[in-house]
Amino acid sequence: MTTTELKTPPRLPLGLLLESMKKIFTTLTLAPQKYPDMLITGIPGVRRVYMVNNPEIAQHVLQKNYRNYPKAKGYEVLALLLGKGLVTNEGENWHKQRTLIQPAFHRETLRRISAITVSATNQLLQRWKEQEGKEINFTREMAEVTIDIVAKSLFTTDVTHNHIQTIWRNVNFLNESADSKLRSAVRIPWVIPTPKHQKMRKYIAELDELVYSIINRRETEKNPPPDLLQLLLDARYEETGKGMTDLQIRDEVMTIFMAGHETTVNALSWTWYLLMKNKPEAEKLKEESIKFAGGRDPAFEDVPAMVYGKNVMNESMRLYPPVPVVGRRSAQNDEAGGYLIKAGSEVAVNIAGLHHHPAYWPEAFEFKPARFEHFDLKGDNRFIFMPFGGGPRICIGNNFAMLEMQLINAMLASRVEMELVSTDVKPIALVTLKPENGVVMKIVKVKGA
Repeated sequence: MTTTELKTPPRLPLGLLLESMKKIFTTLTLAPQKYPDMLITGIPGVRRVYMVNNPEIAQHVLQKNYRNYPKAKGYEVLALLLGKGLVTNEGENWHKQRTLIQPAFHRETLRRISAITVSATNQLLQRWKEQEGKEINFTREMAEVTIDIVAKSLFTTDVTHNHIQTIWRNVNFLNESADSKLRSAVRIPWVIPTPKHQKMRKYIAELDELVYSIINRRETEKNPPPDLLQLLLDARYEETGKGMTDLQIRDEVMTIFMAGHETTVNALSWTWYLLMKNKPEAEKLKEESIKFAGGRDPAFEDVPAMVYGKNVMNESMRLYPPVPVVGRRSAQNDEAGGYLIKAGSEVAVNIAGLHHHPAYWPEAFEFKPARFEHFDLKGDNRFIFMPFGGGPRICIGNNFAMLEMQLINAMLASRVEMELVSTDVKPIALVTLKPENGVVMKIVKVKGA
């Protein structure tokens, strides 16, 4: 089939485009109702974006012909902090890094992370015990506990409470700065020393100093702990037998902080927002969680049996995907689903739209965890439900994230009574899907802390 015979996707009228910018997440979720395959957005003559709403076309872009679709230019903003970590790296370098790092997330690593998660959540519950009857910003609380988990999973005892506070402050500011740059119509070049750029440089330098100091100490230790940092240090390229440079390890550590923290915080926030609005589902989660976390700490071996907890987490991420859109760009002219995708164009795989596509999800906007009881997370469904992306670049830490969130949810559901204070939280769709101003809760009672 020649390019002249291929279909051109319908273009979103400029008036609707401007209107849609005011409510991006709603636009994303509703797009498949009118455009079930694909549409073109962007300002004519300036920017062309193919929005993909069809799972077969999504699979083509993310898996079958992924080499034609490198990361979109927006990821250059993230590279200011992440360097050439897995999120921002490309081509053969990315493939080598992925192959090298994947074994670090093996079963024993996850077992160790589960113990760290339970300990950090117990500390959170102790703090909450002193705040009974008071309101908290649940999103901020989840940010603090998850950065604690990530930091200790990486560095064990090499990281202090002050270090964790610095990491939390700096990573959150840099995340917000990246989001701000990505949504800005005019991007000020990084070389111009604006006050914000100067602060970003300062915060990156502080993180670099912390990470490099820990790496340098670790390289001289005789009996280092088997944490993620040590696994990165011990990893060897098969073809050379050499390990990563300190710079490569630094980039991967920063990537784990940014990617593993922000998405988890948002997913947990949306999950409890939904649970507090759907009390029967919250009660079912509580009943299951009491079996594993009511009178004792849950263990790594308990997690596979937490079936309802996993269904709750999946349904929450279906409604509010941690990353609502995956951005790519087309290197060459391509054909997908009978449509022409022109070279040099941006391609936005609309995960939020796929998760609400009426052809695949009955009552798509309703919170129904039971829909995942018999849902095959593999096979043809891999590109209908993609909370961690799809294809070769699927999130390397997806098992880490699911384990962490299931354990936290089980402990909260079985030991804490909360009331929702926020009434109508607005989703802000940027790199990640944030709850505007966070989700506010009232702590009614904490048991056994």
